Amino acid sequence: MKKFRNVPAIITLLAGFVTSVVMIVNKYSLKPFLWILVLVMAGFYILGIIIRVILNKAFSDDKEKDKESQDTESSQDDSPSEDSNEKADNQSEKNEQK
Repeated sequence: MKKFRNVPAIITLLAGFVTSVVMIVNKYSLKPFLWILVLVMAGFYILGIIIRVILNKAFSDDKEKDKESQDTESSQDDSPSEDSNEKADNQSEKNEQK
């Protein structure tokens, strides 16, 4: 599902931003700053992928159920009823009489 494809990127960027702000306020030096930032972003990217999979499963189940119910309704609508068969027979009889 394309609806949740941006979730990992959004989570990763948000975590990177928060981490950067906290480390700038605490005046980290460059090398530890970068290593911590890379590790945090990698961890949150993996977390974002897990969240995306969960969301895809949660919302695809609902869509599949809706699709199945629509399929059963449409298959019931497609089958001709007895009344329509009788009407068709009556019309064919009228045409034969003319």
